[in-house]
Amino acid sequence: MRAVWAIACGMIKELIRKKDFYVLLIFMLVLLGFLSYQNFFQIEGISRYVRDFGYSLLMFFSFIIAVTFTAKQLPSEIEARTIYPLLSKPLSRHTVILGKFCGGVMVSVVSFTIFYAIFVGFYMTGGEGKSLVLLGQGFIFGILFLCMISALVMFFSNFMTMSANVTLTFLLYLTIGGFSNSLRGIVFFSKGIIATLYGVLYYLLPHLEFFDLRIRITHAWDPLPMWVVLSVSGYTFFYCLALLYFAGYVFGRKRF
Repeated sequence: MRAVWAIACGMIKELIRKKDFYVLLIFMLVLLGFLSYQNFFQIEGISRYVRDFGYSLLMFFSFIIAVTFTAKQLPSEIEARTIYPLLSKPLSRHTVILGKFCGGVMVSVVSFTIFYAIFVGFYMTGGEGKSLVLLGQGFIFGILFLCMISALVMFFSNFMTMSANVTLTFLLYLTIGGFSNSLRGIVFFSKGIIATLYGVLYYLLPHLEFFDLRIRITHAWDPLPMWVVLSVSGYTFFYCLALLYFAGYVFGRKRF
């Protein structure tokens, strides 16, 4: 665990040195500040737009940081040959994968926490219904989402370059997030062997829509039942575990 922590801390230092996070943070503050300012003109329902836009923005920005920071870890180290000193130490390759994964999660969660704190600040100033329990669930689901994305990116890192990894992950994010209902409809209304193939593919895909509480938070609906929170947490844990295991297995068979 000491080795995993050392690898993860190196990625946190990288976040502090990079300007990406600060640019996204300022951009989010400016946009949410501008939208909130419209309250002075008594625009009806503007607080809901702020919530909707703010939640979407913080999730997307956190997603960007998780993908870009995690995707470059293995390819950049292999290209720069800095992977050799790391592998010369008494570390298993599963440990290296786990360390990179934990670093990606830590980087994205730190960024997400700051973004979420800003969002909560704007959320609490709104005039409509508020739910601290729902906000807590949104924070938990955000962390689970970033764990899933980081594990997915680490898995893809064994098979493709950084640019291809980022592109594929973005396509999955947009496709599953935007067309999950359409994909479900294709599976349910297909027949025969095609339905079986579609069903297997559908259930193997990471269901990123599980983590989206945007509409619920925007309209201040009731919090999710505890069994739903536990089910999504269990799903995320086992999915990430499988991805990291296979990522470590493939990485362990590579020759450098």
